[in-house]
Amino acid sequence: MPEKSVREMNEAERRFYSISAHVFHATIIGSVILGLVAFLVGFGLYAYALAGQYIGESFGLSKSCAAIMDKAADVTPLAEEVMRVYRSLPEEERKNPEDPAYLERFQSVINAEDQAYVTAILNEFRTAGDVYDVYLAMYDIDTEAIVYIADPDPEGPCPPGYWEETDRKGIEKFLNWDGEGKLYDIDRTDHYGWLCTAGVPLKGADGTIKAFVLTDIRLKDFASGLKSFLWQFFIAVSLANAAFAVLFSLHMKKHLVKPITDITNAAQQYIDDRKNHVESRAHFSNLDIHTGDEIENLSLVMADMEKDAVAYFEELMAVTAEKERIGTELNLATRIQAAVLPSTFPAFPDREEFDIYATMDPAKEVGGDFYDFFMIDDTHLAMVIADVSGKGIPAALFMMTSRTMLKDAALMGLDPAGIMDRVNAQLSESNSYFMFVTVWLGILDITTGRLEYSDAGHEQTLLYQNGSWSFLPRKGGVALAAFEPELLALEKEPVFVNKEIILQPGDLIYQYTDGVTEAMTAEREQFGMNRLLAAANEAPSTKPEEFLPYIRGKIDEFVQEAPQFDDITMLALQYRGKK
Repeated sequence: MPEKSVREMNEAERRFYSISAHVFHATIIGSVILGLVAFLVGFGLYAYALAGQYIGESFGLSKSCAAIMDKAADVTPLAEEVMRVYRSLPEEERKNPEDPAYLERFQSVINAEDQAYVTAILNEFRTAGDVYDVYLAMYDIDTEAIVYIADPDPEGPCPPGYWEETDRKGIEKFLNWDGEGKLYDIDRTDHYGWLCTAGVPLKGADGTIKAFVLTDIRLKDFASGLKSFLWQFFIAVSLANAAFAVLFSLHMKKHLVKPITDITNAAQQYIDDRKNHVESRAHFSNLDIHTGDEIENLSLVMADMEKDAVAYFEELMAVTAEKERIGTELNLATRIQAAVLPSTFPAFPDREEFDIYATMDPAKEVGGDFYDFFMIDDTHLAMVIADVSGKGIPAALFMMTSRTMLKDAALMGLDPAGIMDRVNAQLSESNSYFMFVTVWLGILDITTGRLEYSDAGHEQTLLYQNGSWSFLPRKGGVALAAFEPELLALEKEPVFVNKEIILQPGDLIYQYTDGVTEAMTAEREQFGMNRLLAAANEAPSTKPEEFLPYIRGKIDEFVQEAPQFDDITMLALQYRGKK
């Protein structure tokens, strides 16, 4: 379908892209495919039946000839003598079956009295059927050859002892036949091309196979029998498909194309009247469609839709206005949330002991992640990064409450684990919506580099020290407000514990939320901790304001065009020490 609208098309283009044209094209294509399938199936079945007929005829000739041989001729001496001479010759002497010296070895068989009689019987059966040849031969599995004993072929008989290479699988099939079904094999020969050979074994008094009465059918002779059928069947199928295409096309135009065209015209008139502010509710109800199927049902549904359109548009206008109001309020909430978090960098320009930088990119208008940092006193810096369960407005409200409580507890002089205990108890008091927040909180003594931190189910911290990045050991408690304090008190060991590390000048602390490690590609592959560690070690700079954008760039490079589904928040602190 071209990019321009139906109205912009000329009449010829509209006819070409109309449903009527599509129905006609589909009918033609369907008829051609149906005819081709019918032709191939019919041709295949006929070929299979004809092949079965040829195989049955050749097997029947071999079977009848074998029965005559058993009663009228004793082929055992001939067959045994041919095979005795053949097997007694060294490989070098029987290398060329057309060599006169080689064929001279079988002169005794050629001159035998029974040879002419057996050949005459074979010739009678060869001329009685529509086959290529009927002959007497024996298979030798050791040399994988068929050895001729008697052959009446007038065009070029194979004398006794003459041999041809054949397929070992076919030899085993003939020698191991159990007498059930028809014995035949299809193989390709260098001299005759593709041959279908059917046969019946002749056994001696000891019950062993002495020879086979074999009948050959050349597949090119078989193919000639298909030609007349091929053309007759093709013409019949073509005529039937043409008649089917015409009748089906007329039927579809009457019962499908015309009703849909009427509905389309009514819809177009409805749109024109709406644009011109013409109030009318009779565009679809006046349609005279009685197809008794989904198209008639569609016309009735369109008539009902037209009656309810005015109310629907009024409701749509109200919903649109409400959506615009909500969008305005969400935009305001986004600005308020951004204003609450520290966003001026450098945050402490008068402090030479450290440098700190943080970013937050919410997945929605407002997020549940937050970070914070502030001076508790002249020598202690508090750092917080947290992730509230859920997203949107509820998570943002819970985030504001959590941030306030964490900051108040830190300013009271509590250690990190004590802050976690206190805020967990406060958040659990009225947590009717069962929300929780993961938190990492650290307090840095900027004079000594001692960092004391506690973890409430948050992500594992990355530390840059001695020229490389590594994850800090993790021993954290559960998320705040996930369990009431009474339940946590039942634990044998404290849930929230303090850990500490001494930072040296140049060391860097990097903390983040799960939006970093769980960032996904369109194939739902996560960024993961291993990629995060590798990206950190490849970062060209350890300055916080350069390191965080580099990591975010690596995340964007990994996810490519996949949408962001979770808030991405990062915080980095570089300890410089006092000069």
